[in-house]
Amino acid sequence: MVIHFTAKSNAKLLERPSKHFVLSPMREISWALHVLSRPTDHGIFLRWILDVRQKMGSSGTENLDEMAPFFQGWVQAMIPLPKAGKPAPRFDEEWERYMGLNAVELGAVYERIRHRWTEEFDKRMARNSEWERVTPLTKPCWWDQWDRQLESLRDRLGFFMQHFWTRQFQAVWKESVPYLEHDINSRMTDEPDPRVWWQEISPRFRLSSELFSVDVHVPWKSKFFLKPTTDFQLFPSVFCWPHVWVDGDESEIGVTYQSLAVRRWAMPVPASVCLERTLEALSEPTRLLIVRHLIGSMSTTSAISHALRLSASTVSRHLTLLHSVGLVERIVHGHYVLYRANPAALERVALDLQSFRREEVPSFLGWNEESAGG
Repeated sequence: MVIHFTAKSNAKLLERPSKHFVLSPMREISWALHVLSRPTDHGIFLRWILDVRQKMGSSGTENLDEMAPFFQGWVQAMIPLPKAGKPAPRFDEEWERYMGLNAVELGAVYERIRHRWTEEFDKRMARNSEWERVTPLTKPCWWDQWDRQLESLRDRLGFFMQHFWTRQFQAVWKESVPYLEHDINSRMTDEPDPRVWWQEISPRFRLSSELFSVDVHVPWKSKFFLKPTTDFQLFPSVFCWPHVWVDGDESEIGVTYQSLAVRRWAMPVPASVCLERTLEALSEPTRLLIVRHLIGSMSTTSAISHALRLSASTVSRHLTLLHSVGLVERIVHGHYVLYRANPAALERVALDLQSFRREEVPSFLGWNEESAGG
């Protein structure tokens, strides 16, 4: 997928980036329902998914699973873009605009998304489990059954989303908003480097060397053209999957992307290079044995070799590595070289491990709840 733009349109975007970021509760609920319909694909949300699906009951989950294909971009394309320059819309405002779509507007969206899936989906790029379940959407026969049911389909999906918002999602959205607002505020920099700015929106964005197009690493061959008159909007999201979604035409383009907070939740807690090297050294059982032997004592290579029943060459090799990362100290005493564990280095490792903390995550993820099972 490629987004083309002129120098003027790119400059306009970067000149006032705040104008283009919008929070959209209805888009978010549509992506949340997509995540709920594929519980095995979204590890960080699994606790929430299982809890919500249990509350929905068998009839609710059956309806959700039946509607799952529609939440793979089609529903998102049906949600009208918020009006430029206006405050972030409320769910009921977006819902009213969505339910007000007429047959012509629904047909235009249907034809665009149908063409995208059946003609522009790159099956070669999508050869992994992430895309296995979308195979039906690439077949024209799947779309043919909905051609004359667009208004009833709009109503069915709309009322399902309204019910889910009222019963389940309103609190989740309220808890997500601070993370999404922080994401937007972090991007409000003066004269940003275009390459860095686009890639920080999503790792799947790559700005061309000529600065006139952005390659989007998703399995579609679609092309979008961003003109100075194009209404271009960016929607940070907690639930957007697969990480970024681009849709629109020459008059308006919407980009939904996974917020920085979600990327941090999904990644390991940061660790210093020094700690990583130290733990790597201790991960080898023989080296750990040598360190344990040298805690509170001092010994030569030959004495260690004799005590631990290891060859002198093996001990020497391990001591060299342990000394290089600071876990043991080398002391020259006359003709002898003595080794001892470095207590300061071991204390530093313990403190670094104790300081591991993940940034606060929203309670709906359920990560901090006590286990219900044994």
